[in-house]
Amino acid sequence: MSGEDRILASLPDAVIVVGPGGAVEHLNPAAERLSGWSDTEGRGRFYGEVLPLRDAAGFLVHERYDPFGLRLATVTRSPEREYLLRRRDGGDIWVAVRASFTRDDRGRVVRVVAVARDIGRRRRLDRAKSDLISTVSHEIRSPLTSVKGFTSTLLHRWERFTDEQKRHMLRTINADADRVTRLLTDLLDVSRLEAGRLELKRQKVDVARVARGVVDRLQIDHDDRPLSAEFSEELPEIWADPGKVEQVIVNLVENALKYAPRGTIVVSGSADGDAIVLRVMDEGEGIDPRHVPHLFTKFYRRGHGERTAGTGLGLYICHGIVAAHGGRIWVERSDGSGTVFAFTLPIGEGTWIGSDGGTNT
Repeated sequence: MSGEDRILASLPDAVIVVGPGGAVEHLNPAAERLSGWSDTEGRGRFYGEVLPLRDAAGFLVHERYDPFGLRLATVTRSPEREYLLRRRDGGDIWVAVRASFTRDDRGRVVRVVAVARDIGRRRRLDRAKSDLISTVSHEIRSPLTSVKGFTSTLLHRWERFTDEQKRHMLRTINADADRVTRLLTDLLDVSRLEAGRLELKRQKVDVARVARGVVDRLQIDHDDRPLSAEFSEELPEIWADPGKVEQVIVNLVENALKYAPRGTIVVSGSADGDAIVLRVMDEGEGIDPRHVPHLFTKFYRRGHGERTAGTGLGLYICHGIVAAHGGRIWVERSDGSGTVFAFTLPIGEGTWIGSDGGTNT
């Protein structure tokens, strides 16, 4: 192997060298993995066969663009562009491609070196962000429309309504304002988690008391659902941020209310060595096993397109908060009899893990 070949073989990006007439001269190992063609099989073949790229309109690039026909001698490279690559096995992946051109003494292109890399993950993330923006816009617009409508109605027709009707409209306004506040808080928490700047205001916390408060408050808004908190009397206090612990419990209980429309929801806790374990159990239909590995990732929505879709941020934020305390969160059980989310929180006030992955005391 020549020195040049060794360099190409060490590159993480796919490199395809194309000679006169459009024949492939070399594929480095990354290009072999990306395209599905080995260097031996690809050599001598037309590059459009080995690297069939389609633009956003669905046209084959090699049928609409000839790099060897470039006339402007000052052009030595092309900007990065995104294409859909049809692999040899028939699968399609999105790739970012840029190329450089070697010219002879007369300025004609005699060799093209194309560099490609898989951008499927980036495109999925971009699509998820676009979906999030769309979802957040809807989630904000809906309650604000309600707030605006009821406020305008009360201002212009106050005398026409009974006290009970006024109370109903004001309760709706209050609930919708809380909904917008929670959404904006979630977005702020996400930005802090991303930047590794989630602040924890730690103090002694009676988790059982926090959980019972959450259950009592949510029971008022969901009087048709049985909610309960079951904690042993000897459960020790922990050193944590009470507001953030409450946020995790609220999110998990509201998730249960959303995805398990029937049955009892139980929040429980127990000591386990130097940590406590909190569980939120419902009696729903369980979670499809396909969704479980992705539940705590950002933007993931197991009910995408449905009424219960949400923003895909709640469990991601729960994971970040629990991790910042030095604990962990997971799906302990999910089957036809219901789902149990569990998370741990350290009891002591010693070392804990910051949201940026560092340690603090």
